[in-house]
Amino acid sequence: MRVLHAPTNVGNQPWSLSRAERRLGLESDLVVNYQTWFGFPADRVLGSLNGRSATELATRTFFGLTAPFRYDVLHYYFGRSLLYWDDLPNLNRLPFADLKLARRLGKKIFMTLQGCDARLAGISNKSNKFTPCSKGMCGAFETCISYLDAQREELIKTILPNCSRVFYLNPELGNYVPHGTFIPYANVDIDAIAPAKAGHRKTPIVVHAPSDPGIKGTALILEALKEIKSRHPHKLKLVQGMSHEDAMQIYRSADIVIDQVLAGWYGGLAVEVMAMGKPVACTIREADLQFIPPAMRDELPILTLRPNRLADDLAEIFESRNQWSSIGLKSRKFVERWHHPDKIASAIIKLYQNPESSLEITSEE
Repeated sequence: MRVLHAPTNVGNQPWSLSRAERRLGLESDLVVNYQTWFGFPADRVLGSLNGRSATELATRTFFGLTAPFRYDVLHYYFGRSLLYWDDLPNLNRLPFADLKLARRLGKKIFMTLQGCDARLAGISNKSNKFTPCSKGMCGAFETCISYLDAQREELIKTILPNCSRVFYLNPELGNYVPHGTFIPYANVDIDAIAPAKAGHRKTPIVVHAPSDPGIKGTALILEALKEIKSRHPHKLKLVQGMSHEDAMQIYRSADIVIDQVLAGWYGGLAVEVMAMGKPVACTIREADLQFIPPAMRDELPILTLRPNRLADDLAEIFESRNQWSSIGLKSRKFVERWHHPDKIASAIIKLYQNPESSLEITSEE
């Protein structure tokens, strides 16, 4: 079975999953239209971001139109396909032509949605008391309301029905994609990350990585930490604008990591630090937990934060520092159980073979 992951590597999910599929015996490739500043790996990069040269455009077009003939399974990401050029909207002459061709050829088609590709900002704003989809938080909110929501609705109504199965990584998307299935992050090679030894510092190190401060609620987090600092001294480290390798070193130095407080779910960063055995604090939106496996919900080791009570919740977390080490151990076991790429790949391969079957992530080693 030949599997293609494309056309972008957001958060390293497609790369990690394709490597796991290779370990399990599949011919699995990741091919992207362009590389992003994060520098996540791919087997082949077809062009550059916004690249308009004749060679780049011809390469993108040729690969997109021929891929359905060369692969048995096409696994797309972020609501895009090889011929949906989000970076070149004025040259987007054949949007989703490769996906539609694959459908006509009877190939298996999968789509993994990752957040803003299918989150309807207007509905999220009205439905949730706290969400990044609000004025003053996400800088793209007005653009989403103006026209991106309409594009997402079109994707959900006209493109996703062409897919054999649709997955989403954030449970909130279950509200917008009724026929989709939640799938956990598989973005980290768990076995390659050794658990860090628990620290016993007098002044704990708190780490926060605001890749997008508005979406992560960074201003709220910093305000709450400032409010409790006199009662609960700590050293804050912000991870911004540095290489992944340098960031990982800071994560390993953390006593606790604060992820995000508006999206209602944890991100790929949390998986990395939980693999290190670090406790993670984050807002978990209870209403969205209906979309994840009940066993996963019951085992969640996340220290819960409420955006309207951040200072109080953080104070309680600091007052329970003696539990951080055990929560870190639970966190490592949790990612081994629910986020191990090989386990998730094994479950997905069964769906590649029979898209109608249920997604089951086993607890077996």
